[in-house]
Amino acid sequence: MKSYKLTPLDELHLEKKKLREERAISGQRLSYQIQYLADNWGSMLTKGVTTSIKNKFSETVDNLSYGSSSSVVPFKTKKPGNPWINLALSNLPLISGIAWNVAKPAILAFAVKKITGRLFGGKKRK
Repeated sequence: MKSYKLTPLDELHLEKKKLREERAISGQRLSYQIQYLADNWGSMLTKGVTTSIKNKFSETVDNLSYGSSSSVVPFKTKKPGNPWINLALSNLPLISGIAWNVAKPAILAFAVKKITGRLFGGKKRK
């Protein structure tokens, strides 16, 4: 009994059909993921912010309790003046790290919202 061999044209049609099915499945998966992000971006942002703040705070407490000065800059008072400004300037790397960890999820959420709005946005309102 002979096995049926596909002609090159039939092979191309079969490959085209498979690729269309894969594209449809990928499109459904992408739309599901975008819908999940649209529905849950607030809670994801909140979890990211609280986790980053908690991690940075526990790291700072650990460094202070063990006396390590690897990531905490000691308090410097070279110039007389407002002690709060001196404190902020001496701990600027720590403060900027916390600020970036807080702002990064918000910036990413904003960017995703704008991109999805541009890609899947409907008609503009009058």
